[in-house]
Amino acid sequence: MKSRRDITTISEPSVSFQREEEGAEKLRNWITSLPPQSEERARLEEIQQRYEDLLKTARLVTRMGDRLQAKLKAANQELAEKNEEIARYNAELQQKNKELQDTLDALQASQRRRKAVTVLGISTIVIFMVTELIEYYIEQTASDATSQWASFFSFGLKALVAVAFKPLEELVESLLARTVRK
Repeated sequence: MKSRRDITTISEPSVSFQREEEGAEKLRNWITSLPPQSEERARLEEIQQRYEDLLKTARLVTRMGDRLQAKLKAANQELAEKNEEIARYNAELQQKNKELQDTLDALQASQRRRKAVTVLGISTIVIFMVTELIEYYIEQTASDATSQWASFFSFGLKALVAVAFKPLEELVESLLARTVRK
């Protein structure tokens, strides 16, 4: 942390009072050239005293203004540094939020995929069992020619289920995604 001395030290004043000091010196010289007991000299000495007091006050106010300006400059610099730090943290947060959102999307997609595979796996098992039952029923109740067709029918139904498994998985997954969005 900066110390007060670091903030308030000014190497050179912002305003030069050289002309005013030269004017005060000319006034002093002029006063000394007047007779010692003259009324004009007394009035000019009073004016000179007030002018020097005013000059001292102006220097003091200028120094105070310079110090305040230095403090303000230091505060503005600190604010700029804090703003840069906040901007850096915001950028990091946005990056983390993006990564988190990507991870959440991937997790939700994985969960939907898992549910879709489970639903289709159970459906496939049920369809295979039904085709086996149909094939068994046809073999038991029909003639030899019909039972040959039952085997082809069963094999065709099983092949259809195997080929349609991936598209059906995607369909079920998209249906699950719609229900999640709603």
